[in-house]
Amino acid sequence: SLSLSSPTMNEAKSRSKWLAWIACLSVTLASLLIANVPVEYALPSKYILPQPTQEADVTSGGSYNEEEVMMASGLTATYGPLGFPLVLSPHDHNSKFHTIDQLCEWVASHEDWIMDKLYVHGAVLFRGFTNALVTPSDFQQFALTMEPHLEKSYLGTSTRTVQEGTTYVHSASDYEGWRIIPAHLEMSFLPTLPARIFFFAHAPNQGSGGETPLVDFRQVYRDLVDKHPALVDEFKQRQIQYIRKYHDNTQGPCYDYFIHKDWQSMFNTTNATSAGERAMQAGFHWSFDHVEETPSGTTSYKGTMKLVHSLPTTRIHPHTQDEIWSNHMNVLHVDSIPAEFAYSAQHLRSWKYVCLYYGFELWVLFQKHIFHGGKASEMGHHVTHQDGSEMNSDYVNTIKQTVWKNTIVYKHQKGDVALLDNYRVAHGRQPYKGARSILTAWH
Repeated sequence: SLSLSSPTMNEAKSRSKWLAWIACLSVTLASLLIANVPVEYALPSKYILPQPTQEADVTSGGSYNEEEVMMASGLTATYGPLGFPLVLSPHDHNSKFHTIDQLCEWVASHEDWIMDKLYVHGAVLFRGFTNALVTPSDFQQFALTMEPHLEKSYLGTSTRTVQEGTTYVHSASDYEGWRIIPAHLEMSFLPTLPARIFFFAHAPNQGSGGETPLVDFRQVYRDLVDKHPALVDEFKQRQIQYIRKYHDNTQGPCYDYFIHKDWQSMFNTTNATSAGERAMQAGFHWSFDHVEETPSGTTSYKGTMKLVHSLPTTRIHPHTQDEIWSNHMNVLHVDSIPAEFAYSAQHLRSWKYVCLYYGFELWVLFQKHIFHGGKASEMGHHVTHQDGSEMNSDYVNTIKQTVWKNTIVYKHQKGDVALLDNYRVAHGRQPYKGARSILTAWH
């Protein structure tokens, strides 16, 4: 029997070996085939962009080089194809901006001119000052020259780290590189948002992705009014209700994608009652999922903290008096994250992000219907109308399409500092691989 079974075993091994080779070859051929197929074929039509986003030439829109200020300063001033950002750069390598002190001296003496241009374009990009803008401390000195009263308090949804040797400079986000941050006006879910925000390209990533997309939310509002007036009327009448949850760091790590940080770091306290008081001061209604009465008659709070509040959909710019689409719906609506993966799949020409789009579509449906009984408002973060009713899904998609239409994407260069009018120009983050250090400060 041994002589009969040995050939059979050898045949089985040979067959398995051939099957393994065929499987490897099939995977290789499928990968090559997919690599040549446009990602749009795999995405829903509602998320297809009119044309794939490309790296913008931020100098292609026009120039101010004829102005006396530019000629006297040895700078060039150009702007992007959508009218922003305005890019200020040294005319040549022999410019007078060799140190941060020299650059700050020029900025201080031309601050009115810079601010006038900021309100015209919405964003000013300082590029090419690589000898002056090197360290986080250089960036802080530059930002303080423009804004002497920078803020330290941060009530945003992302996690950030204060940079060593600085007081006001933070990492833009501590999220993993594969995650996407949709475009938003900084802390626009607050009753009063920062007026201006700076971004410093301390160490841009190499390769694709990692950009900080900029979006003109004034133009978003104008486009919506022009083409979708019923949508604007509904959102202005019914306003926006924000729902956010923050986990308790004493209960271990949180793996819910829609819960971004713990309430202890959000409010800089380990006392739940103090956190609630600070939330109330910020205009939020707060609650905890575990409430106990102590023997002494006091109330003890612990567990996940939930914040709820409502705000108008638009704001009036305090300087220009323009009406702006100013809210955090583009970030906090649960359907926004899958949509952003579809957007990045087209921008990066990446099948990986096609897969992530479908994965997150399924994950949102699973969380909403299995964990939360069909209520998106019970998830880690979401937005509804003020009365708690869900937003029209077609309207949500229209808003996102309008945001994407008004987006400019450009690659960071080392030493770049972008100054944004935070009432008007939103920012986000495209995913990336490798090391990346983009820093921020705000006022």
